[in-house]
Amino acid sequence: MVKTLSGSLWRGEKKLKFFFLCFVLFYWAGVTTEAFAKKQGPQPDVKVGERLFYGLIPTGEGSNSCVSCHAMYPADSMNWNPSAIEMAKVAAEMDLATFKEHLLTPTGAMREKVHVKYQLDDEQLFHLQGYLAELSDTGVKEQPISINKLLIFLLLGGLMTLALVDIFFTKKIPYKAVHVLIIIFGISFQLKIVAHEMIDLGRSQDYMPDQPIKFSHKVHAGDNKIDCLYCHSNADEGKSAGLPSAGLCMNCHQVVRNGSNSGQFEIAKVVDAYENNKDIEWVRIHNLPDHVFFSHAQHVNVGKRECQECHGEVENMHILKQENDLSMGWCLDCHKKTNVDFLDNDYYKTFEALHKDLAEGVRDSIQAADIGANDCMKCHH
Repeated sequence: MVKTLSGSLWRGEKKLKFFFLCFVLFYWAGVTTEAFAKKQGPQPDVKVGERLFYGLIPTGEGSNSCVSCHAMYPADSMNWNPSAIEMAKVAAEMDLATFKEHLLTPTGAMREKVHVKYQLDDEQLFHLQGYLAELSDTGVKEQPISINKLLIFLLLGGLMTLALVDIFFTKKIPYKAVHVLIIIFGISFQLKIVAHEMIDLGRSQDYMPDQPIKFSHKVHAGDNKIDCLYCHSNADEGKSAGLPSAGLCMNCHQVVRNGSNSGQFEIAKVVDAYENNKDIEWVRIHNLPDHVFFSHAQHVNVGKRECQECHGEVENMHILKQENDLSMGWCLDCHKKTNVDFLDNDYYKTFEALHKDLAEGVRDSIQAADIGANDCMKCHH
């Protein structure tokens, strides 16, 4: 009896010590965390900063939300303002005083005009910068996808399955013609989707990616009348048209540092690449399969073709896109209908029989296909 009682007391004492130890540990952890937080200083409320960025909290009478200019996702039309992620990366590297000056007393005509209505106190600026710093670390979430052909394909498959189940098993709908129409329509539409997807493999018509610098062909080739070969000088005598180096861009931008549409931000990227000897990683738009040979020199120099015939009216494009599908059929059709300038081009002197036909009136024109442009080995060799 005494032994049992002493054992119970000993176990009770152990439990008491255990709870006391836990209390001490939790208290120490709380004090340490509080001390660390005080040492670190106040932390920004990222949610408040996000609401400020999206304009859910007023930022000044008549002012626009940040996201209305600094978009999260790419658009089909040129947005001359830096994207949200670009601004986030810049803001994350600033201290609060610099960020305040950058936002409320900006330099540059474009920012002065937009930012003049912003009225934010230091606390709001602190939260806003905190949100931008987090956005810089996490990046932008993937844009939600909309209903596409795959979902329609699967929906039709589901409807046809239900129709077949009702025909053979449930037999709820007495009119079999309804099931037959659903199955015929579903199979026809699915075959059409599959055929078009197979045809479009490797094609990127209307491809219009975001570029590391907002470069406008309309401003350069259209408004300022810069010749295509000034920037793409290799097109006249090379396989590829080539891309201009930052040094070539600086021929103009050594002086022009403030764009009429984009302000200073985009041109500053060119200057930075030039001064720090960095490559500008442009995203390729027009890209033929590896098994296809294409020479710009053959078309631009020999064939005297204009850039717009393949690339569209680039002088009217702010954002460059792939105008044509660049399929084999598109190339062959062009070769069949394009007249070759035989008389004023020394390249074609060797085609004596065709020159004779022109002189005798047997032919009134020569197409590219007539001189072997559509031979398989011209492009696939």
